[in-house]
This record gives sequence, structure tokens and C-alpha cells, in this order.
Amino acid sequence: MEWKEVEPEQSDWEKQVNIVAYYGSVTIGSIVYCGDEIGWQSVIDGRMDFMQAKSLEDAKREMIDILDNHCTDQINYYEELRESIEELN
Repeated sequence: MEWKEVEPEQSDWEKQVNIVAYYGSVTIGSIVYCGDEIGWQSVIDGRMDFMQAKSLEDAKREMIDILDNHCTDQINYYEELRESIEELN
């Protein structure tokens, strides 16, 4: 995976940095800067959340934690789904 600064997708974003997986250049998530008033936000699966970050480096560290939690939640969801499917048999 790597950080990749890209042209912001929305006009109200001043800066956008994607986390890109090497395989097929898939964007896993983004951090966007929306100016001093709003600050940094994370974007994962189209959902935006405010971040506490005050700088790009802070936002990158916070995004890693956010993605770790997101992945854990997704894994737990699919494990529960698998258990429910097994109960159908």
C-alpha cells in the first residue's frame, strides 16, 4: 500500500490523499482537507468522518487507526454472517 496525493474529487476539498493498494491500484480510503474551518476528514466506502488531525502527518496516522478499526468491523460482520449461513443448513 502507498499514500498517493491526487487532484481533489470535490470542489470544497483543498487536498486529497488516497491510500492505494498495489494490486490493481485500488483505492482503500482517502483523507481530505476541507480548509481550516472543517479540517481533515476520512473517507471510506463513500462515508466521511471528521478527524482530530491538525496536519497531514497526523491525518495519516489517524487514518491508519481508522482503517484498522474498519477492517476489524468488516471481518467481524462477515464472520457473524458466515455463522448465520451455517445455521441455515
